[in-house]
Amino acid sequence: MTPPPLTRKTLALVFLALWALVLGTTLIGFIDLGQYNIVVSVAFAAIQALLIALFFMQALYEGRIIRIIITGGIVWFLIMETLTLGDYMTRGWLPFPGK
Repeated sequence: MTPPPLTRKTLALVFLALWALVLGTTLIGFIDLGQYNIVVSVAFAAIQALLIALFFMQALYEGRIIRIIITGGIVWFLIMETLTLGDYMTRGWLPFPGK
């Protein structure tokens, strides 16, 4: 099954959306949102990754097995992030550093 070809208009719109997100990420760096700076920046990065995977890597038009592989990668990433966050949040629990 061949995927439908992406038109130049679609690719141009995705390209412009990626540039808008890059600009938004850069501008967020100059605004003090407190603890939400990282949340907004990661959200912008996730949207950028989603656009790249869907359109430039053409995952939008792939079969079921590719979608399962992509879902597995996302689940694995979330597991690793959860473990890293758990380690980071529990570092101050012991009274002596390094023990």
